[in-house]
Amino acid sequence: MKTTVHFLMVMVFKCLAPALVNAQWAPKVKISPNSVAATMNENMASCLAVSNDTVHVVWCDRHAAGSAVYYRRSADTGLTWNTAKPITDTMGSASFPAIAVSGATVHVVWMDTSLHRKASFYKRSLDGGNTWGATYVLDSDTKFWPGLAASGPLVVVSLNKEIISGNTEVYFRRSLNNGTTWDTLQRISNANGRSEDPAIAALGKNVYLSWNDNRNSANMQTYYRHSANSGLTWGPETQLVVAAGGAPNNCYTTMVSVNGPYVDVPCGESIGGEFDVHMKQSPDTGNTFGTDKQLTSTPSPVNEAYPYLVRDSMNLHMVYLQFNTGPTYLHSANGGVTWDTAVNLGHGGQPFIAYTCSILHAIWTDSGAVYYRRNPTGNASGHANCNVVRTGIAQPFYSNSIFSVYPNPVVNNVTIAFNKEGMYRIALYDITGRTVNEFKSSGKEFSFSTTTLSSGIYFLKVAGADGMQMEKLVKE
Repeated sequence: MKTTVHFLMVMVFKCLAPALVNAQWAPKVKISPNSVAATMNENMASCLAVSNDTVHVVWCDRHAAGSAVYYRRSADTGLTWNTAKPITDTMGSASFPAIAVSGATVHVVWMDTSLHRKASFYKRSLDGGNTWGATYVLDSDTKFWPGLAASGPLVVVSLNKEIISGNTEVYFRRSLNNGTTWDTLQRISNANGRSEDPAIAALGKNVYLSWNDNRNSANMQTYYRHSANSGLTWGPETQLVVAAGGAPNNCYTTMVSVNGPYVDVPCGESIGGEFDVHMKQSPDTGNTFGTDKQLTSTPSPVNEAYPYLVRDSMNLHMVYLQFNTGPTYLHSANGGVTWDTAVNLGHGGQPFIAYTCSILHAIWTDSGAVYYRRNPTGNASGHANCNVVRTGIAQPFYSNSIFSVYPNPVVNNVTIAFNKEGMYRIALYDITGRTVNEFKSSGKEFSFSTTTLSSGIYFLKVAGADGMQMEKLVKE
């Protein structure tokens, strides 16, 4: 009898689990007051960013004769919101905005035709969105909209330019001083075809780009490139998705997410004319990628694409657009090996997602308005990271270095020297992301033995009151 009761309880829980997950999501809230025709971006560039307890959102809308970028924030994890305000000319023609946050600085880019052609623009706030500086022209002749990411003082932008008719290429600009000055344009792709919708991510000195590219086929493919030195030099252009037998599928709507050593590149991929969400993953800062994973498989004629993903260690939070029903949420607690039942968030278009500690935040547009939902317990692993500031794609924020490690490479013993005395949590991961060891320190230095470690690459994460920093550790 006990076994039977236990079995029935398990079955009831399994039946109720999707409903319980959905119940955790609070009702949707319209956060674009008086909106007329609010629009956001495609999944390659987010309109949602978070920092500590503050949630930042941008969109474009026509309140006057023109279209402007509107900005709104919540300082209490989405419970209440300040007054929405335009941060660009309301008589302009702004579209496709994107936002990223680094410390107290809020960065925004968008596309506009105010120069009598499509151009890419940038603006920042140095005080968390209270006041805004001057507008800066990033590119005066843009084919499609810009992407944006930030990590500490490094701000990076992806741009798209048309060389000749039918040939678009990916370009890159960076600022090493928090958006004060900008380096010259760099060309990233060399397709002599269509290289479009470049998505960008940054973490420490690592910069990642993914984009749609048709150099090898009439169909679009996902291409990728990585820089380990803040965009100074770049690795090779790499085609990430190749179908069985080498035949290219139609891959579109790509984005790139990075968290610690993990790089995830999801996209919409069409096999036989129907789009589903697929993903490629790297456990080693983008040096190698695993096999193509298909995450959705709703029967035809339902298409699922425009995925946007954030990761917190092994917790993956993805939103995507299911064309028949609207924005949809998908969660994996084991790094993408298995996924929970998908949850519909509402009607509408392209969604974005971010997290602060244990709280998930999602936004999307519907009928000319921007809607927001929060899940207060959606990120189960978030409690350990509450002091971590995150960028526009929910990356760990690297402030000024909080520690140094020596010797590196290490043989027998390693020492962590902190910039100032305080309480620190220390974790050591292997290249697969498995936790090897964890420590706590309350002094100015901390040492531990590495004699039991196998030779190879590890990642050392230190978190304290000033933020979090992760460094590669090589064991000889």
